[in-house]
Amino acid sequence: MIKAIYPAGITKTSPILDYRRENKNCPSNPEQKVAPTTVELLGRGREDVIEVNEGEEINLECKVEDAKPVAEVKWYKNNQEIHMDTRIDVTEESGKHRRHNLLSRITLRLSPADDGSHYSCHAHHRALSTPMRASVKISVLYPPGPPVITGYTKGESIRAGEERTLTCRSRGGNPLGHVVWYRNNENKDGTDRPVGGESVNEYKFIVDSSDNGAVYTCEVRNKLTEKPLLASVKLDVQFLPDKMEVTGVKESRVGDNVTLTCFVENSNPPAEVSWVVDGQPRPETSTRQEPAGSGGWHTISKLSLTVPPVERDMSFTCHATNQALGETKVDTFILSVLRPPQAPTLHGYSEDGGISVGSQQGITCVSRGGNPPAHLQWYRNGQAIPSQKHRVNDVSTAEIQIVAEPQDNGAQYRCEAHNSAAASPVSVSTTLVVKFPPESVKITASPQRLRAGTQATLTCEAGPSNPPATISWLREGYQMPGRLLETSHTANGGMKVTNMLTLNLTAADDGLTYTCQAANSDLNKNVRQSTTLLVNYAPTFLSDPPDLVDVVVGESEVLNLTARANPGPVQYAWTRHGLPLPDPVIDDSWRHAYAHGPKTMGGTGGSYVAADGPLLYIRGVTLDDAGDYELEARNQEGTTIAKVYLNVQYPPTIKYTSEVRTVSEGQDASLECAADGNPLTEDMMQWTREDYDFTRTEQTFGGKKAALKVLRANRNDTGVFSCVVNNGIGKVALANVTLVVKTKPQVEHSQLLNRAAAELGRTGRLRCLAEGAPEVSFSWKREGLLLSNGVRPDKYGNETSKTGLVSWASTFFIKNVNELDYGNYECVAENELGASTISVHFTPPTRPDPPLALKVLNTTHDSATLAWIPGFDGGKPQYFRLRYRSKSSSSYQYLDVYEFGVYTYTVTGLSLGTEYYFSIMSYNDVGESEYRGEFVRATTRSEAPPTPVPSSNVGKEASKLPGLWVVIIVLVATALLALNVSAIVCIVRRRRNKRASPPTKKTPPPSISASAMAKALPLTPTQEGSDQASSKSTTNTMYAPSSYNDTVVGETLSSISEKSRESYAQEDSVVDYEEQTHKHAASTYLIDQIEPPPEYASQTPSQPSSAAYDPQEDDYAEVLRRNAYNHQLGKVTPRPPSRATHYSTSPETRGFLSFSYTPSPTGVPNGAAQYHAGGPSVTLGLHDHGYPADIGNMSIEGIDHAHALQSLGLDSDPPPSLGLEQHSIPSEHPSLTLDPHSITIDHPVIAVTDFSNRNGDLRVQPTSLSTFNPNPSPSSFSESDLEGHLV
Repeated sequence: MIKAIYPAGITKTSPILDYRRENKNCPSNPEQKVAPTTVELLGRGREDVIEVNEGEEINLECKVEDAKPVAEVKWYKNNQEIHMDTRIDVTEESGKHRRHNLLSRITLRLSPADDGSHYSCHAHHRALSTPMRASVKISVLYPPGPPVITGYTKGESIRAGEERTLTCRSRGGNPLGHVVWYRNNENKDGTDRPVGGESVNEYKFIVDSSDNGAVYTCEVRNKLTEKPLLASVKLDVQFLPDKMEVTGVKESRVGDNVTLTCFVENSNPPAEVSWVVDGQPRPETSTRQEPAGSGGWHTISKLSLTVPPVERDMSFTCHATNQALGETKVDTFILSVLRPPQAPTLHGYSEDGGISVGSQQGITCVSRGGNPPAHLQWYRNGQAIPSQKHRVNDVSTAEIQIVAEPQDNGAQYRCEAHNSAAASPVSVSTTLVVKFPPESVKITASPQRLRAGTQATLTCEAGPSNPPATISWLREGYQMPGRLLETSHTANGGMKVTNMLTLNLTAADDGLTYTCQAANSDLNKNVRQSTTLLVNYAPTFLSDPPDLVDVVVGESEVLNLTARANPGPVQYAWTRHGLPLPDPVIDDSWRHAYAHGPKTMGGTGGSYVAADGPLLYIRGVTLDDAGDYELEARNQEGTTIAKVYLNVQYPPTIKYTSEVRTVSEGQDASLECAADGNPLTEDMMQWTREDYDFTRTEQTFGGKKAALKVLRANRNDTGVFSCVVNNGIGKVALANVTLVVKTKPQVEHSQLLNRAAAELGRTGRLRCLAEGAPEVSFSWKREGLLLSNGVRPDKYGNETSKTGLVSWASTFFIKNVNELDYGNYECVAENELGASTISVHFTPPTRPDPPLALKVLNTTHDSATLAWIPGFDGGKPQYFRLRYRSKSSSSYQYLDVYEFGVYTYTVTGLSLGTEYYFSIMSYNDVGESEYRGEFVRATTRSEAPPTPVPSSNVGKEASKLPGLWVVIIVLVATALLALNVSAIVCIVRRRRNKRASPPTKKTPPPSISASAMAKALPLTPTQEGSDQASSKSTTNTMYAPSSYNDTVVGETLSSISEKSRESYAQEDSVVDYEEQTHKHAASTYLIDQIEPPPEYASQTPSQPSSAAYDPQEDDYAEVLRRNAYNHQLGKVTPRPPSRATHYSTSPETRGFLSFSYTPSPTGVPNGAAQYHAGGPSVTLGLHDHGYPADIGNMSIEGIDHAHALQSLGLDSDPPPSLGLEQHSIPSEHPSLTLDPHSITIDHPVIAVTDFSNRNGDLRVQPTSLSTFNPNPSPSSFSESDLEGHLV
């Protein structure tokens, strides 16, 4: 091995290497390059840390092994290449063949700047892509820097109680120095922390007085320091005194000299002391200061004074102020000044008010201001008594409790107060006033025997009382005036009182109780004594005899004038006209009858007057019994007489009326009514007329006569006035007086009367209605030419009828209509006062006018009921089409109403809670009108009603029917079957007669009167067709829609259907209309509108079918046979909806029932009926033009036939063709209204019967109605009874 050591940078090779370099031309073999295997710093681990002291030298040796050729070494410090003069490299052969090791060494002298440096050697070789390296880290150990203190400045003053932080910092040092705080050489804090090359220790503390002059030292050291590095500060702390105290004597008397000392302990700077005595400053003090052991100062101040004369303790306050800190401490000293107590006071009792006997009274004695507090003692009349004592500060109290007795009244109670400072006690006293009532009272009477008409004296003496008792007299609870006689003193200060009552005796005093009451008003207590008087007196009646006794003629009366007397008994004697009445023997049965009611004694026994003691019996009184009756009652004290007048009353009667009074318009009309009755006064006679304004009338009464003057009468005053006399006895007397005001005719103008239409070859009818008086005559003209009144009987005809009191109607017939007949016609209505005209336009049939006034009558959850007024029908039967849509939809749905004469319809299948728009149009065979009513809206209800559960017991209950009911049902079914068979036979005969004979010229009214339900009229073949169609409609039943509000009935619906029919109800038009019956309404029409009653729940209403309305008599007879068969089986055949008799009920008004007869397509009149169970009216709509054929067959209970005619202004039955106008009769109960369309009966409770008896009378009687029982019963009905159908 070849070794060589050279300074750094010098490389010495071996001779062999040198030889090779010098002999370059010598042949040699090229060598392979081999990288070193390792690089290491000898004696050091990889990334080792070498600790050295500051200034110490170290050697670093880097060895690179097994390189071929020798590797090159470079040294780095912190990645920066360094070149060291002390570097030495040595090359040697490796133990491996032809490889070499390189050893490079450097020497370093380290300083603190080298701390943390990295030294490394890098081996570079051509066989290496990157150098190989080895490195170490140098840690240079050196002492820390001197400590630096912050947080306090020398000469700074700090306040005790504040928080202060002292910070000590030492820079550098490896390792960093350890920083520790000391206070006066006592270790306080050794928790340092490195901060950016510094060692920091922060000491936080609350400054107190002990820190004044304290030395805080910071010590720093590490393992290189032989002695610690020190820094210190001395604190200057300002603080308040630790405590202060005022000392001296505790008690003193006035005039004594006292000295007080105020000691203020340890204050920096020294405290300044000042004194305040009883709120006033005192500068006369002596003060000194002494050093304290902790660097503070003690202050001692003394105050000397003489105790002044005061009524309280003295207060001494010492103030110690630290001027530097601006704060003061205070201590107060109380000097107790001995003094006598103040005069005591009493509480809880006042002599002015006093106390009540038996009550408990507390009296409290209070003494204030004594030092020491006063001692209290109570005395009663000089004798010491115990008490309850309390003491709070300088206030002493002593309380006594007294239960008051009468002997305590005037007793003296005294309270004394004394203490050690008082020469003698002080006291206060009071005198007790006790209030007590009198113990008893005593009554004496004078004279001993008492008689009515004389004077008596009652004396009352009340026992001792304080205050004096107040005496009052009572008679049966009512106060009487007395007089004070004497007042005297008694023991214990009480007073005795005497009072006297003077009486003028009467019979009323007998048996009365007089009471003397002695009351102590202050105590609200009293004592009393009573005495009952026994007074002799002549008879006195128990009740004052009446001057007048009213008795109704024919009734019986008993008059009792019993008298009382002392002494008894009383003797009675009755006289009339100065003659004594007999005193017959009355058997016990007669007395018994009177005991149960004398009014029941009238009868066949006639008039009878008898006397029995004080009783006067009158039986079956007559007018002759009226007059004066006298009764004499006597005893030993005297006699008393009573006189009574018997006034016989009788019901009213009307003796005379002015009957019919006719006046000209503008004149005053005088109506008279004379009556008799007892009593009869002005308020018992009155004039009435329904819906009449009496403000333009004058009413007078005198001499049992009532007069009514109608001022400036006009056409509206025409009507029937009723003279009503009611004195409360018997029946009300009533008489009617008719007033007719002469007026010129006034023709009715309406859309339906202004036009008429008919087809060629048919008969045209033109209607004209007018009102006027006297009698109105009609004439018909065209272009000024008179056509009526027999001018051309072959072409024209006219009929005039009186329809009311001043109402008239004219019908103009145009026979065999041709083209020239179309045009304008003039109707002239005239009387002696003038004329009125109307132009009627006669045309061929046209399309109808749009309906008017479409409105919504009712809505349910899924339906809406609509009503409308038809327009002009164009001379043809018109029908209606409804269209509707929901608000959210733009497409319409359509429904055709095929039922002729029906002006209401219920649209079903609607959605819940949805708003719909409705409109309507009409059409006939000629054409269609436009739609009207687009803005008519309706919203369905948002909730569906609960579905009723059908009863399952119907069959069971039916099986339990008594045998009698089974027999009745069989008989009724048999009668109905016979009725239907008779109707079929009659219809078949009429049909045959119609085919066999030509039409006659009889022209009765174009529709059937009210009694058509009871009796048939002689009809033309045309009318017979109508009747046949009507018969079809009246043999079927149906379920009607339920209604939740008013329906179109009476004048509204009935009159509309009537007027719309007038213009085309031609002589030969019925057959044409009957052919239209094959048009049927929508399948939902009136079928699902109502749920049937439970007993009919299993039956389904029949749908309209052509068989039910086929005009062929065979089909119709089959329908009748089926209905009769169903009745015989006990079934109910529902009526088809085309020609229905239906009704509805309103749940909002229980008991309201509405019937409706809808017109059939054949023009047969139907109608409407209203029923109010508890209300005022019933309306039966009959859609007719005239009276019944025999109005006598129509019976209305409570109104006779003649009166019904008279109320309409008619003297006799009208002819069958005479029409009626709606007219109200006077307000009787019940009352009747008839018009071309309805009959109205006003009655509080009314029922309609005999619906199935078409050949009998139409009867109305006051009772209740059961819908499903054809026989009305007076029992009440429920809502379910008012829904369903009629058979």
